[in-house]
Amino acid sequence: MMVMRPGFGAATLVALALSGVAGAQGQEPRGPRSGGGPGGPSPIERMMERLGLSEDQRAAVHAVIEKDRETMRPLGEAARQAHEAFQKALDAEAPDATQVGQLALAMNAAQKKLDAARKAEMEKIKAILTPEQRERLEQAMQRGPGRGPGPGGSSRPDGPPDRQ
Repeated sequence: MMVMRPGFGAATLVALALSGVAGAQGQEPRGPRSGGGPGGPSPIERMMERLGLSEDQRAAVHAVIEKDRETMRPLGEAARQAHEAFQKALDAEAPDATQVGQLALAMNAAQKKLDAARKAEMEKIKAILTPEQRERLEQAMQRGPGRGPGPGGSSRPDGPPDRQ
């Protein structure tokens, strides 16, 4: 049985890309200027490039992310632990419906807290952007994951679609 996390839509996915969710989930975060390691630039770096952020804007976005990391990490960990507890109870040989229900509610509450923190972080980031950049970010969020700003998911804001 597949369990979807509540509130995990396109906006959340873009927020994940912009918030450096690896750090929020307890994994080793990539440094803001690390280039993202062997696979290329990090999602945040790619998004900032696609939106055409200036160096000052990039620094401001990284400052928001670094500041919010202290809040995001424990919320991400709490959501992960709540999901694991729920899944464990659900997968038990004889699941207790009351316990599963209580854990589902706890999981939902933890996810809502994390989603609210991500939304607040996104609003701080949007405040850094120009109106045109905000519009392009909104369009990217509506298109969903893997489809950056620009026609057809182009890695260039005004370029042709990426070819794989």
